[in-house]
Amino acid sequence: MKYSYFASIRSGKCLIRNQFWYNNKSTAFLSQSYPLWGVVTQPLGKLYKLQWFWCDKDTKLNTHQHFLDVSDKLTDSHYDDMWFPRKDHRGYYYVHRNNWITHKNFYECADNITSKDLIVNPFNLLGYTGNLGSEKMLNAMLLQQPNFPTDPNIIVQLRSRCNIIPYKENIEDMAYSFFAGNGRPGNPQVVVDQLNMVRKFRSVIPKVLESYDIPYEMFSLDSGDYQQVFQLQRSLPRTASDNMFRIEWSQDVVSQVNDYMKNYG
Repeated sequence: MKYSYFASIRSGKCLIRNQFWYNNKSTAFLSQSYPLWGVVTQPLGKLYKLQWFWCDKDTKLNTHQHFLDVSDKLTDSHYDDMWFPRKDHRGYYYVHRNNWITHKNFYECADNITSKDLIVNPFNLLGYTGNLGSEKMLNAMLLQQPNFPTDPNIIVQLRSRCNIIPYKENIEDMAYSFFAGNGRPGNPQVVVDQLNMVRKFRSVIPKVLESYDIPYEMFSLDSGDYQQVFQLQRSLPRTASDNMFRIEWSQDVVSQVNDYMKNYG
């Protein structure tokens, strides 16, 4: 069985990718914002072949590949979904998205993506691009108005996969992941608005898949069994990626979480 992972931001996407790496399975991870790009990974012996796809400013589909031993990188924040083996203009090993654009020619690599055991963020395959979890993307999906025409063959392929929608039972822990999240906005109210938008986005995902007649299963990030649901021989702890995305803030995060739970929990 092949899997698709329909999630919003801070929803265990790197963890599920790493679970599949841990089990020597192939993956595809699509972008969560502009521009549109993706990286596919394939196990080859003791290494993984990572291959990035993106369109340059001339709209040409480009690719770059790299071989990596991922065995000691499954909980390393350096190797998150934005890692790239070449330094960018700032000197960071980070995807060079300043030189990439969103264009329909990206879909020339769609067959490569759908061949993988796991697809993370398959909204892009349906033609919905941009900021994952945003109100703009949500409204476009509800109206079935993708940025690019949806390929009927993609829908057929997604219907044949096991499509997973992750969710949080523990809203307090979910709130903590936002308020203590690496890269969060400094203004707590902006975090509140972002968190509420993501909760709304998650509640709508089932309706969107139903509108395309794409079957799905719900998966609890708090109590779901990764080995059973994803047919894995072994699994990392569900908290394995927490330290990748949660940091110590100077702000009183616990107080902010408590306030959020009083008002929105």
